[in-house]
Formats: sequence, structure tokens, C-alpha cells
Amino acid sequence: MTARRAFYFRGVLFFAMLICAFQYGRAQFGQAVQGTVTDASGAVVPGATITIVNAQTQVTQTTKSDGSGGYRFVSLVPGNYTITTSAKGFAPSQINVELQADQTLNVPVTIKAGSVSQTVTVTTQSPILNTAETRNQLTLSTQAIQSMPLSGRNMISLITLAPGVTGSAAGAGGSGLPGSDSSNKYEPDIKLFESANGAGGNGNMYIVDGLDVTSVVTPSVSNLVPNPDSIQETTIETNTYTVDYGRASSIQMVMATKYGTEHFHGNVGDYFTNQTLWAGTEFVHSYAPFHSDNISASLGGPIWRSKGFFFFGSVEPLLSLQPAGNTTTTVEAPQFTQFAQQAYPNTLGTTLLTKYGPTAATITGVAQTAEQVFPTTCGTAASGNLPCTTPVFDHAVFNASNYHNGLQWNTRIDKYFKNDRVYGNYYRTTLSTGGPAIRPAFDETNAYNTNSFQGNETHTFSANTLNEAE
Repeated sequence: MTARRAFYFRGVLFFAMLICAFQYGRAQFGQAVQGTVTDASGAVVPGATITIVNAQTQVTQTTKSDGSGGYRFVSLVPGNYTITTSAKGFAPSQINVELQADQTLNVPVTIKAGSVSQTVTVTTQSPILNTAETRNQLTLSTQAIQSMPLSGRNMISLITLAPGVTGSAAGAGGSGLPGSDSSNKYEPDIKLFESANGAGGNGNMYIVDGLDVTSVVTPSVSNLVPNPDSIQETTIETNTYTVDYGRASSIQMVMATKYGTEHFHGNVGDYFTNQTLWAGTEFVHSYAPFHSDNISASLGGPIWRSKGFFFFGSVEPLLSLQPAGNTTTTVEAPQFTQFAQQAYPNTLGTTLLTKYGPTAATITGVAQTAEQVFPTTCGTAASGNLPCTTPVFDHAVFNASNYHNGLQWNTRIDKYFKNDRVYGNYYRTTLSTGGPAIRPAFDETNAYNTNSFQGNETHTFSANTLNEAE
């Protein structure tokens, strides 16, 4: 075998192994619809044509039932679907179903003898009992997420609504007092305290569109807390998981992001509060100035109408200012600094006292004089001839307001081809915190950023076989 032929052989072998690896990989969208087609007598109907249409995007997939009458549609997005079934000698059947996040829905289809001009639409049947899988879970729709009170707009706190979950509410930052900020969703590490099944929080797992965003360094930490307005649906599972998430033993929170549809849709909101909106108490009639302005906006729709090309994006800025309160501290007295400038003008200590003085504090009185600091040596060479009456330390009050500004945005693209779907989603979260210091030269500024990107290409050879890369 020549070197060139050997190179091509290795390339083909590698490509074949890649296909096999992807074929059995978990689909990026874990939702699926499956079932069996039977006639009125209960006999299976092979070769029936089944078509599923997403009501929001009008994306259509078609397959045929196998020899056992079975069919399956995989790698679907959550949403409302219409399933139409037709076969020779039978009247077409139509069923409307709702597919939830991380759900495999079993939808049996019964078709009746008739002509193609007749259509049997199932609209009054009782809710479908899903026999494809069993687990304890709570699924929250877009409407539920928007209606629930969210501390700091942190949707991870919704975990506490699921049955079997114990622990304190997640995502509570600040002290809970007026002016404190609880919007810690922008921080790079969100420590969570909920658990289920008698297991600890270290067994929790958090998934966004199939992407595991749980920290591998610090257990029970979520590296991404999405804007609630970018989430279509979330499922909180506390028992009987699929093998897709094998390392979770406590809680699984599966979040499905919103996607573009055939029609433009979006929202704009502003969550604002400041000291004037807080009622006084028996003991406190007014509060130090603070504010929190949490804005959110989203927009989705078609990029190329009727071509299966969609976009969705959201943005959520936070602008907040929190009073740190009156802090009592001790600083060097100006008289001591003046003495050092006269007695030791060229020393490092005098330079530090002069350049980095506590100019942002309000002096309230003398804390200690030289006589109190050096009771036996003041006024002598041992203390640098520091006069005993010279104030050395002062009491001071420092009052400041700290800022806590965050920004999160995401962009999602979906493109459907005949047998392929291309998906991409990017989240970027930034946080800037800081505030004045008692010594202005030491004002604090901290900046954090988190990036989350996921890309996926899925090729469907048949309704039951996928080739996926991400």
C-alpha cells in the first residue's frame, strides 16, 4: 500500500468512526415524540405516513411507520405540534400535542377506515398519559416563569417549587434589607443550597439546551443563570433520570431557551425600585439612597420566512447602587501627619500618610493622643520627640454607596434543511462591582465575565437514526 493510499484509508476510517460516535451521541434537543399506529381493531399499520408540524415555526418532518407500526421523531424543540397520519384505505388522522422540555412523549395513533377526503381530528381526547418514561418532575412554562416572583430575577430559585426539594431559596444575595441587592445571577459562581432525594446539593445538575453548565470545580455551582425572558420552559426533575445526565443524583434542572418562529415576538420590561418606594417602619422613617434598575428585552422571529431560518435574542442590563451605611472606623489624625511631614519629610511612611490619606471620612473626635499611645516615651527621642498632646488616631465615619452593574445577552440561530438542523446559542454575562474607599486612591473596581457558546449540527438519516456534531 502506497503512502498516499494509506493516508486516504486512515482518513476514511477516521471519518467512519466519527460517524459511529456521533450516531449514538445524545441529541442536543432531548425532546422526542414516538408511538404506534394501529387500526380500529388494534392491529398495527405498517407503512403509514406520519407528519409532525411545529405550530410556531411550521417546520415539518415526515416518516413512515415500521413493520411493527412504530414511528419516532427525535431532536425536537419544546412546543405545540400537530401529528397527521395517513395510510391507504384509511381516513387521515390529526392529533395536537404539547411537547415539554426534556420529554419523550408517547403518542399512539388510531386510524379508521375511510377515504382520503375524510379527516379525523382528535380534539376532545383526555390528556395523553405519557408511557414512554417515568420520573418525578415539575415543568414550568413561559407564562409560569413570567408570573412567578423571582428574587433578583434569578430563575434558579424556582427549584424550590418542585416536589421533594429541600433547602433555602437559591440565588439570594445581599442582606435582604432595603437597598441590598439580590441580583447575584451575574456573578461567575452561584452557590446553590437545594437538594432532593436525601442527597446533598453536590449532586445537582443544571442544563441549558442540553449544555451542562454545572461547575466541575465547585459542586452545586451553576456557571450560567439565564435571563428568565430567554427561557421558554424549564423542567425540574427529582427522580428517575435518563442516562443522558448520569452524574446527577439530586436535582436536574433542564432549561430550554426560546427560539424564533414564523412571526416576530418579544417583550420589554423594567424592574425598578429605590428608597422612595419603600414604606417606613416604626423605627426607620427614611432610608439611605439606593436604586436597582433591572431591564429586560427580547426579540425573535424569521430571518428568511418560510425557509426554516430563525433567530432569537435577549438582553438584560442591571444598574444598581447600594448604600454601605455609616461605618465607624479609626484613622490617623491630621495633626500626626503634619508632625511626620515636618520631622521626617523624606521617609516612606510620611509619603504614604501624605499621598493616601483618609479624605473620604468624616472625623468625629480624637481616639488616642501620643500620651495614650506612648504613655512613657512621648516627647522623648524614643518616640521621635512626638509631643504628648498630639492626636495620633481619630474616630471617623465613612458613608459610601457601592455599585453593582451587570449585563447578560444571548443570541440564538436555528436553520432547518431537509434532513439537517443547524443550531447555535451564545450567552455572555458581565458584572462590574465596586465603590468608593475611605482612601480614594484605593477605590475598588471588580470585573467578571462569563461566556457560554453552543453549536450543533444534526443530520437525520431516518426518524430513528441521527448523526450529530457539536
